[in-house]
Amino acid sequence: MKSCPACNRTFDDTMTFCLVDGSILSAPFDPNATHQSAAVRDADPAATEMLFNTPNAEITTRSQGTAAGSMPVPATIASPAAVQAPQAETLSIAGEKSASAHRPATQSAMKTIKATPPEVGLRNTQRIASATETSQGGELTQTPSIGHRRSALIGGIVITAIFVAGIFWLIQRARTRIATTSVAQSQEAKQAANNVTPTAPSFTENIRGTEIKMVSVPAGTFLMGSPLSEAGRDKDEGPQSEVTVQKFSISKYEVTQAQYKAVAGTNPSNFKGDDLPVDSVTWNDAVEFCRKLSRLTGREYRLPTEAEWEYACRAGTKGPHAGNLDAMGWYAANSRNLTHPVGQKEPNGFGLYDINGNVWEWCQSKYQPYPYEATDGRENVQDNDVRVLRGGSWESSVSSTRSAYRRRVLPDARSIGFRIVLIAQ
Repeated sequence: MKSCPACNRTFDDTMTFCLVDGSILSAPFDPNATHQSAAVRDADPAATEMLFNTPNAEITTRSQGTAAGSMPVPATIASPAAVQAPQAETLSIAGEKSASAHRPATQSAMKTIKATPPEVGLRNTQRIASATETSQGGELTQTPSIGHRRSALIGGIVITAIFVAGIFWLIQRARTRIATTSVAQSQEAKQAANNVTPTAPSFTENIRGTEIKMVSVPAGTFLMGSPLSEAGRDKDEGPQSEVTVQKFSISKYEVTQAQYKAVAGTNPSNFKGDDLPVDSVTWNDAVEFCRKLSRLTGREYRLPTEAEWEYACRAGTKGPHAGNLDAMGWYAANSRNLTHPVGQKEPNGFGLYDINGNVWEWCQSKYQPYPYEATDGRENVQDNDVRVLRGGSWESSVSSTRSAYRRRVLPDARSIGFRIVLIAQ
């Protein structure tokens, strides 16, 4: 057992304090503690403890686990209590001797602060620097991700623009193809008209002040009917056969209501207008018109045969239509569900107007299956129960306005017009 020289208190290795000044006399021995390790005690001094008194008290320092006369201890940071004191406290840097243990008993209780070794502050500084570097590194790692997003966005915009441009190009290409086809058909019709020149002059009939213009059509041979590959083809349009047609004259326009009234004296049309084609005419009405006109003029007029009508319609062409249908005829897509004055569209290669669309046109021929039998286009024109219509009308589809399309009807059908033919003498 040991005893304290100040208060004569005996103590062992347990935690014991002095009864006079409250200093630590003894503490439990810990072989792993730094300040109790013999190896450390024999080496460098341990961290310094600072003892602060009240603001006006004397500040002393003692080195933990060192004897009197030890080496000077490093300077430490003053406590907040010292900063708040009205008078500046003086830090004692030099080590005091062990006599500090015998201070008067009137000293007040002291506060103990253990200063952080310098290397700890260095470690903290390194941690802060490392954290700063990590934060900066995080920002750097985010920058490429933002760049990737921007690149993806730009790439998406470019791909979308290319896609839209491709669609626009396809639309323009389709329009160009349609326009090219129409131009080609028109050029074909004009070329055919140049190759087939009328051998007789065109002329005009004047009936009671009303003119009927006639166009001369030269003789020729053509392939009647439609090929198997033609879109919208009906079975009764084939097989195709070569047919020779003699020269004849045909009316430049469909017979108008003014012309019909001048010859027949009546107007059965549903759509009224002198320049409109006559409609609602039966086959018998059309034949009677031709008989009356023949008596008035002294020339033999009649309805065209199927071969004459198709030959005049094609005007040397071989396609479904003699040209651009929209430019040449009134049909369901552009007629607004009514007939239109004759001569407003473009003519075909022979100079005939409204040969496709506007009103159906009666033919003289009776309906018969192909192949076409008459070699000169003048088949049997005697009365028959079933007749043929050609050309389509204002309410017809594209297929029904084709040059080879045939429609068979009874002679008393109405909503139909016609044009007339004069056989060359």
